[in-house]
Amino acid sequence: MPDDERDDRPGSAVAVVRRAPFSDNPRVGARGQRAQQRILDAALRAFGDEGYHACSIDRITKLARCSRVSFYQYFANKEEVFRQLAGQVARQVSASTEALDPLTSDGRGWRAMREWVARYAAIHARYEPVFHSLESDKALATVARHIGEETITRIHARLVTATLPPRQLDPVIRLLLECLNHTLDVTGILRTSASGAYPSECIEIAITDVLHRTLFGVDVDVNVHSPDGSPPPALDFGPAMLELLRHDGPVGSDGSGNAALVALLASGRDVFVERGYQSTRVDDLVTAAGVSHGAFYRYFRNKEELARILTARGVRAVGTVVTEIPEVSTLGGPTSKSAMRRWLRRYHAAHVNEAAMLRVWTDAALQDPAIRVESGPLLDWGRRRMSRYLGHRGFGDVDIEAVVMVALLGVFGTRRRSAAEVDAAALIIERGLLGVDLSERSTGE
Repeated sequence: MPDDERDDRPGSAVAVVRRAPFSDNPRVGARGQRAQQRILDAALRAFGDEGYHACSIDRITKLARCSRVSFYQYFANKEEVFRQLAGQVARQVSASTEALDPLTSDGRGWRAMREWVARYAAIHARYEPVFHSLESDKALATVARHIGEETITRIHARLVTATLPPRQLDPVIRLLLECLNHTLDVTGILRTSASGAYPSECIEIAITDVLHRTLFGVDVDVNVHSPDGSPPPALDFGPAMLELLRHDGPVGSDGSGNAALVALLASGRDVFVERGYQSTRVDDLVTAAGVSHGAFYRYFRNKEELARILTARGVRAVGTVVTEIPEVSTLGGPTSKSAMRRWLRRYHAAHVNEAAMLRVWTDAALQDPAIRVESGPLLDWGRRRMSRYLGHRGFGDVDIEAVVMVALLGVFGTRRRSAAEVDAAALIIERGLLGVDLSERSTGE
């Protein structure tokens, strides 16, 4: 039997088989596995270049240098390709966390966390399009949540010492993992417009410092690192977005114009937030607004133009709340135990009810190269404000850790949060980012 028709390797993690009607000899060996992996690698590249939703099987087979017949020997469609790639991600993340050394408050514990962050970042870098599209499939989203919970359990088990009470640990670790993922996403978008400004080493050290400080408190000899290089450059808004940030958009968008336009703007945000940018169609937008397609195209060339206007509104809404964040100097006072939590509630209300479009636009940028270029200045706008805020703490690399804070606030505002999650976010900001330890803070306000 030829070597491409069997797999005799012991311990093979996933059996590679041909699909019907190619299944008279379904199992394949080394050559067949290489062919299948070549298709998976090509799909990963195609998803990265064009986005999962826009990518076609023809594009995958062209990059893999194979025929459609060869493709269908192994995969029913691109969704099945994606599921196999997601399976690879799940196995690698699980193995990486299983290899995590004990986490302690000293330098050895910091290095263990640093090595784990580096491994995670490497997996994210290789499978970036998969991370960006996991929510596109409900079954895969469930798998991703399962892997997340497994990771939380393993990190919790590796903690040799802990300064946080057990009831706080899991919500804090869960939010830190969300923050880690989104920090890598935000950094990728920023690099599109500022190549070389965000070295992987600096980003990974910043993430590690924030994680370690959150769990163990500040230790200047262990989890505080000075800037390594020049500050990232400021990214300027393009003329179209700059105009939208100054004004509300099309004539009449303030509610005084055409009723159809007002309806599209009023319902459009909810449609984008519920369905996601890639899954939203113009049909969905006009149905929700109760208007015709002709009315839509009278004001917008496409869904991207409407999303851009709604995103600009979100930036203004969130920007107003961000200016009210408690100053570092006030967090040691008698009212400091609840100050950050009260602000987070206000921020959360603004983000969930008005500016969830920011995350929709960011997610669109992760899958659409054209939108990605336009999104860099929006994220940098937030980074520069967080950098000025963190600068008052007087230690560490505030320019890079500001990216972590932007990512934290971004994920925190994506859905409604419980009191425990609000407390977790406050603790990460205070201990992990500001270095202020309010260990006696009351909870459950």
